[in-house]
Amino acid sequence: MQTKTKITMKNIKVLLFAILSMLVLSSNAQLLAIGVSQELAQHRKANISNVIYDLTFNIPASPHDDVTGKVIITFDLRYSEDVILDFQGELNGKSYVYNKLKRRVLAVTQQNEHIILPMKQMKAGTNKVEFSFTCLDKALNRNEDYMYTLFVPDMARTAFPCFDQPDLRAVFATTLKTPEGWKTMTSDNSCQLPTYLYSFVAGRFEEKKVTRDGRVMRALYREKDPEKVAQLDKVFDEAAQSLKWMEGYTGIACPFKEYGLALLPNYQFGGMEHPGAIQLSDRRIFLEKYATLEEELNRLELIAHETAHLWFGALVSLKWFDDVWAKEVLASFMASKITRRSFSRVDHDLNFLRTYHANAIAIDRTEGTHPIAQKLKNLNHASLLYDNIIYDKAPVMMRMLELMMESSKLQNGLQRYLVENSFGNASWEDLVNILDETAPEAGVRQFCDVWVKQKGMPFIHTSYHDGKIVISQTDPYGRGIVWPQKFQIKLIYDRGESRTLSVDMQQPTMSFNVKGKPDFILPNINGRGYGCFTLDDEYVKLLPTRLLTTRNNLNRYCLLQVIHDNYLMGKITPSYFGEIYRMMMKEKDPLIMSTAVDHMFKIASDMTPEQRKTLELCMLDLLGENKSKECRQYIIRKLGANATSPEVLDRIEDIWRNHDDPLFSEHDFMEMAYRLAITRPGQWESILQTERAFLKTDDQRKEFDYVSRACNPSEPDRTRLFNMLLKPEGRVQEPWAIHALRLLNSDVFEPKSNIYIEPSLKSLEFIQQTSDIFFPDNWVKAMLAGHKSKETSQIIKNYFQSNPNYPENLKNKVLEAAWTLMKQVPYVEKPNPKVVKAKTTTSKRK
Repeated sequence: MQTKTKITMKNIKVLLFAILSMLVLSSNAQLLAIGVSQELAQHRKANISNVIYDLTFNIPASPHDDVTGKVIITFDLRYSEDVILDFQGELNGKSYVYNKLKRRVLAVTQQNEHIILPMKQMKAGTNKVEFSFTCLDKALNRNEDYMYTLFVPDMARTAFPCFDQPDLRAVFATTLKTPEGWKTMTSDNSCQLPTYLYSFVAGRFEEKKVTRDGRVMRALYREKDPEKVAQLDKVFDEAAQSLKWMEGYTGIACPFKEYGLALLPNYQFGGMEHPGAIQLSDRRIFLEKYATLEEELNRLELIAHETAHLWFGALVSLKWFDDVWAKEVLASFMASKITRRSFSRVDHDLNFLRTYHANAIAIDRTEGTHPIAQKLKNLNHASLLYDNIIYDKAPVMMRMLELMMESSKLQNGLQRYLVENSFGNASWEDLVNILDETAPEAGVRQFCDVWVKQKGMPFIHTSYHDGKIVISQTDPYGRGIVWPQKFQIKLIYDRGESRTLSVDMQQPTMSFNVKGKPDFILPNINGRGYGCFTLDDEYVKLLPTRLLTTRNNLNRYCLLQVIHDNYLMGKITPSYFGEIYRMMMKEKDPLIMSTAVDHMFKIASDMTPEQRKTLELCMLDLLGENKSKECRQYIIRKLGANATSPEVLDRIEDIWRNHDDPLFSEHDFMEMAYRLAITRPGQWESILQTERAFLKTDDQRKEFDYVSRACNPSEPDRTRLFNMLLKPEGRVQEPWAIHALRLLNSDVFEPKSNIYIEPSLKSLEFIQQTSDIFFPDNWVKAMLAGHKSKETSQIIKNYFQSNPNYPENLKNKVLEAAWTLMKQVPYVEKPNPKVVKAKTTTSKRK
């Protein structure tokens, strides 16, 4: 009797899909390209599910010995095919496949950082394979007696065989075999996670456990100062606040059982959101006794940001890393709300501008800017996506979107997004669809098409003509784009009257009828607008004088930013620092104070040496007028790292040698020592020896011994150090490497330091491939920060002309960092008759 197979449309689709996939797998080289291509990720996602990693790591006491391990990977296949795993390390001995409870040798091949499992040993349904391996050290961050892993964005594959893509979530079971006395912390194993969120920490740590709101919290740390360690109670309180607020906003209980913090010295990020094992920079957490308000705000924002990621990033993860900005913007946006609830004495609208606007515009004004959303073909270039556009411009966009939608509707949309994609993956477009359905009247999609998908920012010009205030918006790239946004403009009349115009900018030009010509026009006075705000020349010249009479803190901060932006465009001369000086005599708001000091140093870097000397002396004089601790901290820290005049350096040396000012940390004193050693080459060794004698911990001494080599007056010795930094083994501690590079490129060493520019540009792609995600951006900024010469600018221009195929993302980072260097700044060489004169007392040693 002949049986007939029932043919269904479902069977046909599965068969055709399997045949097509096998053809693609055998013919498409993109699937086996180095890295993790988008094609490979999509192919695997269509066939692979229910992944489990059972991992064992053998961690030796010495950081010079290999870390080895074993992994058993269980996964389901829709259909049988060759299966591609990602792995950069070394396989040890034989690999195995489990078939009907029997353990058989698995005949694998390796190609282009991949392990290929043959189709004949794979089957539709559940598969289980086993590998023994040796890890690469690239993502292990090993120190003498502790280590931690950082696998974002695609570095899990450097440590163990895996499917290293964000949308193949997995359950992780981890066994760590460590030296006796080491403590460990691993990612929460109760839920599925992407590989980039998996992590473990091991080493000689101190430990503290507390209970907050019925939840056990745990911290590992290495700090020894008992006063700093006592801050852990505050840290746990802020974490508990953040969890409670997120649960209330989202309507979803914390999705992970464990809440652990690993507070790490010399950490290369601010933090990383591994569920159950959140990693944080201990310098951002353990604050000095007289920490500034800004530092306290930053600590809470950091804790809140990483906690918010447990929902936006972990509960719902991105599908592909071109949407990495989406998880970051949602975490930052939540963090700003959490911080608002906790610091009642802070103007949070001002703090939002201080935290996000200035950093975003600093990139958006340059030729190296880019859209918030960027394309990504391979995860091995994902690190190039990280910069202040995704971290700072995106929250500005999100606040505008909330204003358009109304806060309750945005909250409802975000809640629906979390529920519908819980413990899964979603894209920004998925969220836009939900928000568009939640508030169809708001034009969410049209708004996002401009703010998310287009690069740059508008130039918004305000002028008075024939009884009207005319506001026009211009696209600097000539695309005719209009950025929809709302902001306010203030008109002031000498007779004491004022009027505030609320602008809803939905078109290129708008006009408002007014009675009489205003004496002053203050654009974007509430800080809600984003762009470069300009005025007719007669009004621009009047802006600095308003600093002295504008009493509202938010208005004064916004005015300060507008003045600075117009200075950078060449519309205001360096003489305006005199107005900043007079404002700073009585300024009480620490956030405005720190911004004003930053602006004064930007002006100083554009001045002639004699003008700069006068400005630096004026800044010291300010300490006699404004006696607040914040003013002293901001000014001395800036002068301690940047001063050029001998009189000011004498004063800095007095502060450093006394070493008893409680407002400054040991790292502040180290920075002073570096500057003194560089500017006084005849004394460099004795200065550094004196500073080293002040250091109290081994961690401080190791950092100092590494970084201080950049202060050597010998050019050959500095060049040897620079060449060492180009090699991965020479920059294991990435924050130290960046610090050393910045000192090597100090203004004092220019033009001799110009020899580092071209080798840095040549090596940047290799640096990106052999470092963590923020390192390439930080490298370029450190390389160029101290350069002001036309020769440096010409080196960069010539290099790019000779290398037209230089990777665009890397070139953008250089153009961002080099903007002020390559831009012609007017008025720099002109004498300044209106400059504020310094008091003679500051030129004497005390």
